[in-house]
Amino acid sequence: MIYEEIKFKADPFSYDLKFEDRITLVGGDSGTGKTVLYEMLEDLKMTEDYSAIKLFNYKTDGVFEQLKQCRNKFVVIDNADILIDDEIRRFINFEFSNQYMLFLRNCDGLNVSGKSFKVMRLCNNRVTLEEEL
Repeated sequence: MIYEEIKFKADPFSYDLKFEDRITLVGGDSGTGKTVLYEMLEDLKMTEDYSAIKLFNYKTDGVFEQLKQCRNKFVVIDNADILIDDEIRRFINFEFSNQYMLFLRNCDGLNVSGKSFKVMRLCNNRVTLEEEL
């Protein structure tokens, strides 16, 4: 695991994200803050503590080519349902040096466990990742 926890403040919110598996699938309805979190990570990756973060979204050209270069990274893919294909799924399954946080609803073809499924929760301005029920 690259990060067991990512913790930071973005006033008025605090983020306390804990990870229990190498692949974390963050689900939830539209408008729950997943893309906002992605944008926060764009700034956070510039810090020394979180320099292993590598981000991919719909603006990223050549996702698979760039992903193949990732080793020992915390890979985050926003809108993964539309960005990842079978080739990318195979890479994620077998590149064990990376940790993945995927904003994804469909886990077909991914080697995940029960601890992989999370949803974002907001309570008292604190954002966490909780087990999906």
